[in-house]
Amino acid sequence: MRIHSIDKIKELKKLRKRGYSINELVLKLSIPKTTVWHHIHNVPISPKYALILRSKCGGNSNRKQKNWEEARKLANELLCGPQREFAIIVAMLYWGEGTKKVCEFVNSDGKMIKCYLGILRNVFNIPEEFISPTLRIFSGMDRKECIDYWSDITGIPKQSFIIRLNDGGIRGRTKYGMCRIIIRKGSNTLKLIHSLIEQIFKEMTKK
Repeated sequence: MRIHSIDKIKELKKLRKRGYSINELVLKLSIPKTTVWHHIHNVPISPKYALILRSKCGGNSNRKQKNWEEARKLANELLCGPQREFAIIVAMLYWGEGTKKVCEFVNSDGKMIKCYLGILRNVFNIPEEFISPTLRIFSGMDRKECIDYWSDITGIPKQSFIIRLNDGGIRGRTKYGMCRIIIRKGSNTLKLIHSLIEQIFKEMTKK
């Protein structure tokens, strides 16, 4: 059964040819973004509207570039200020154990997690409600003991943890499992950390 009428899909493609952006199509036709993309990603844009569409997309590009510039500026200020040591620590921790596309840090070492969180809270001033913890445990581990441990390490209430179970019938190599710290709405925090890594690397390779 069709969710959207043929006429609506035709209108969608017609508007796309006239340079409507994906967000504009979502708002105008009340169609989910993924559905819009599915139907228009191969639709050619009429030449006279192509420049208009590029200018709309350019707004996002400009904002992204501005955010990167701000991140590099803040990274430089941190590395030149009294918080330099903490900035270096968080950069090195993340360089070793963080992910590239999402602000996400995972480790089984409680000391590393505690240091990482301490800097996020006290240096980067990340709001507590943006810190989301996930605990991965394995068969053979004491669930309560693991949650108690990581709640104490992170200072985050036990009920705030998302629990993932790798049930393979064997005990993991870690005593308390793996703790993953995700920063929601963390794109700018991620840019700052990557900027710190970039500047520290440049400092080290000049010597």
